[in-house]
Amino acid sequence: MFTYNLKEKEKKDIAVYGPSKLLKAICGIFALFILIGFFIALSEEGWQSRDILPLIICFLLLLVALYRDEWIISNRDKAFISIWGFGPFVKKDYYKYDDIKRIELTHFVKGIHASMEQKSTLTHKAYCVLSIKMKGEEEEKHDIEIIPEKSSAGKIERLAPLMAAYAGLEYFVDRPREVKV
Repeated sequence: MFTYNLKEKEKKDIAVYGPSKLLKAICGIFALFILIGFFIALSEEGWQSRDILPLIICFLLLLVALYRDEWIISNRDKAFISIWGFGPFVKKDYYKYDDIKRIELTHFVKGIHASMEQKSTLTHKAYCVLSIKMKGEEEEKHDIEIIPEKSSAGKIERLAPLMAAYAGLEYFVDRPREVKV
C-alpha cells in the first residue's frame, strides 16, 4: 500500500497529495535490475520454468512505478484535481473550490452498523475517510483516501486540516482520533 504525503510546490502555487516520487524511482530501479538479471540468466542457461517468478515481480514493480494516484490542490486554478491511471493513460477530474462545501475527515468501524456502538476490536478495525463534500442537494462526496486508523497513526488527522487551510475551505471532523492507552 502506498503512503501518501502532502507536498507544496510554491513556484507553481499547488500542493500534491499522493505517493512520493522516491517510491516510484526505487520500484523502477529494482525492476531494471531484475530485468537485467533475467536477461543474463536467459543468455547463460536458456529458458527455465523458474524464470517466470522474476518476470512477475518485475511486472508488479513496473505497475507500481507507472501507477499515478494523486490529488492536486491548485490555488491558481482554484480546484482540486484528481489524477489516476497508468503512465500517460490517466483520468483527471476537476472539482472547483466554489463547488466544494468542505473537507471532511470521518471515521467508521468496518463491519459494525453506524447506529451501533462503534469500538474497534481485532476483527473490526477502525478506518479514517478523507473526502471532499460537494455543495448541492445531493451533497455528493468524493473520497480522497480511506485508511485504517492504526496505519494512519494520526498522519491523516494532521494533513486534513492543512489541506483545508491551503485551499481556504471549511474543515469538518466527526470525532478525534481513537488512541488506546
